[in-house]
Amino acid sequence: MQAFVEPLFVNIAIIFSFTHLLNMFFPLHPGVIPSYKNQIVFGLISGAGALVCMLFPIETLKDSFFDLRNVPIMIVTLYVGWLPGAICSLTVAIARLAVGGELAWIGIVLILLAYVVCLIYHGFFDEDKRRWVSAIYIALVYTLFYILIIHTYLDFLTIDFYLVYFSSFLIAFFSCIFLIERLVKINMQLKETVYLDKLAVAGQMAAAIAHEVRNPMTTIRGMIQFLGSTTTDVKLREHSPLLIEELDRTNKIITDYLSMVKPDVPKLETVPLEKVLRDVIALTAPYGAINNVEVTASPLGPYNVCIDEPKLKQGLINIIKNGIEAIEKGGTIHLYRYKVTKRSITIAIEDNGKGMTEEELEQIGLPFYTTKAKGTGLGMMVTYKLIQDMDGKLRYESVLNEGTRVLLTLQLCTKRNMVNGEEVG
Repeated sequence: MQAFVEPLFVNIAIIFSFTHLLNMFFPLHPGVIPSYKNQIVFGLISGAGALVCMLFPIETLKDSFFDLRNVPIMIVTLYVGWLPGAICSLTVAIARLAVGGELAWIGIVLILLAYVVCLIYHGFFDEDKRRWVSAIYIALVYTLFYILIIHTYLDFLTIDFYLVYFSSFLIAFFSCIFLIERLVKINMQLKETVYLDKLAVAGQMAAAIAHEVRNPMTTIRGMIQFLGSTTTDVKLREHSPLLIEELDRTNKIITDYLSMVKPDVPKLETVPLEKVLRDVIALTAPYGAINNVEVTASPLGPYNVCIDEPKLKQGLINIIKNGIEAIEKGGTIHLYRYKVTKRSITIAIEDNGKGMTEEELEQIGLPFYTTKAKGTGLGMMVTYKLIQDMDGKLRYESVLNEGTRVLLTLQLCTKRNMVNGEEVG
């Protein structure tokens, strides 16, 4: 029994170590599709982890070699996709052929089985809101085929082996999934912390300059408006509306700055989410029609959320407006219910626009970052702050040239509803 247990626990430690190593160099984030270069690196590092596992096999089983090499293959295929999974599988298969032996072909079959099963269920696993459910299903399918193959061709294996080996395999597989999900959450928290630090810097700048700049701008705007309406100078009459428009745009930038830093406590109320979405679509549909974009929504159901209604509407309008502007030749923006838990509801705002790269996704919401020619990068900063003030969350998923999905999570109102910032009921 000890000869079985020791190498398997060493394998588990190796898998955990390589998972942490991978996250150290390439932090894991939900909804971010790695570039092909990063996918190759994922495959190579996973393959290296599987090879190290092969250095510590169970050595008391004649010409067969059992270890947990297939766990990295399954994990990288499920989380990253076919390319890193293929690289990892190919690396391990070549190593197994190099080791040799009469039973090498069984090892190759089991490697391919791990890859093919996870490749088949990759989309199901990736889209599933409850990954534990799909992970259990995938593990059961693979384990049953695994047992069937080795029971058919390796009649010298004992009951002790089956119990110890497959218990270790399942422990390693599920523990690795748990570890990755925890690392993803930690990475998101760190990202939010960095964002809040940058937001504070932008806020200090805004507080320092906004008041001093706004007063002379108001005076200048008034004088231009007065002169433009009374002068006989044709050029001044022609250009005064443009000057006023630019001053108003500058004033809006300052207003956006101030909205990020002023201590504005949200007035939380119990509001039907369906009503808010109807109002927002009514406000944004005309702008969409001008740009040949249709804004639609699926029925959400009777969900009440605890929000500051004007702030939520402003945030949604900003998101939808950005989506409309990302669609170059006409398309659709669709809002629908994505996920519901006991405490929150997540809605998706999905467009079929030009999408974003991995690097662009990482920059969303940071000060002064924008992909628009005349943008300031403040719109999404303001939106993030509006959502955070209501204890909500905002997450972007995007594929270049395919579209973007924004996931907005809001708190549901329970029996102790919030009205004007106070608990009642």
